[in-house]
Amino acid sequence: MDDEIESKVWRSAQQACSKVPFARLLEEAVASFKRIPGLDPIVRLHASVIGAESIRVLRDALKRHHIDAGPTESYVELRSRLRMHLRDHLQLHVMKIGFASDEMKADQLDRDLGL
Repeated sequence: MDDEIESKVWRSAQQACSKVPFARLLEEAVASFKRIPGLDPIVRLHASVIGAESIRVLRDALKRHHIDAGPTESYVELRSRLRMHLRDHLQLHVMKIGFASDEMKADQLDRDLGL
């Protein structure tokens, strides 16, 4: 996963929305995640990548869905598939509202084509 694109997606989504719609967007993303059987690695999503406000809002959304986000406020611990789902959800939203950069559009196309 490209941390630079992921960072741009999170930051663009946060800039495109005010606080309440951004929180709803993350809540919707967490609620729409369907875990499939099997284990995938636990990864950390750091505030330095997605922003401190995004970490706070994400922690709140995860807590409401009874998902442990880890022990510290500077990052969130989550399964890798959930991390990708959140990024995909935000990226699709950013694209729909016309806030996506050319780099994000190219990344989306590559993933849609399985490249």
